[in-house]
Amino acid sequence: MTKLELRKAPASLPMQVRGQDLNVSSIDADARTVTLVFTTGAAVRRLRYTGWDTAVPFDEILVVSERALDLTRMNLGAPVLDSHSRWSTFSQIAVVERAWIEKGEGWATIRFPKAGIDLAADRMFGLVSDKIIKNVSVGYSIDKIRVEEAAKKGEVEKIFVERWTPNEISFVTVPADPGAQVRSSEATFPLSIQSAAGHGLRAARMRMAEEARRFA
Repeated sequence: MTKLELRKAPASLPMQVRGQDLNVSSIDADARTVTLVFTTGAAVRRLRYTGWDTAVPFDEILVVSERALDLTRMNLGAPVLDSHSRWSTFSQIAVVERAWIEKGEGWATIRFPKAGIDLAADRMFGLVSDKIIKNVSVGYSIDKIRVEEAAKKGEVEKIFVERWTPNEISFVTVPADPGAQVRSSEATFPLSIQSAAGHGLRAARMRMAEEARRFA
């Protein structure tokens, strides 16, 4: 096993999104609440660009644990949006009441407004209750990653997201492309990179800085 070295890197990344099948544990029609899984942390294949038309695949693995996830924003009442649209309050259709980690999954109970207050919220609650809308996506910022270079030909680089912050949950028709970022996001977030000393760390810094410039 290669010895890893932890250093602070000046790179930053815009908010990421990741799709998830809607696993609903319970729907309370009277309280207008839905309890659901917003992340399982499964590995997804992403792409980084080394040129105008050259894409290099890598696997991103979200670590789901009490230490890895900062649920502060979620438990302060993070927004539940329609399709990651964050430019207007009209896009918010619910609020996170509580978020927690259970058996390696991220769970949340969300609450919709009282019936009749907002037509969009009423519509979404009905579609979720009737199992028409079946997909959810989480918007998150990355705080710390660990990079594992490909060990041999045919393998791809692995990036373990060891610290991350969920910022919002969205209902979506089709889960966001695992390789896509929220390219219109104006905010970037500081990033700590853990990788093999020397060339690996420098390469990771350059990759992350390139991605931040590309998608900011």
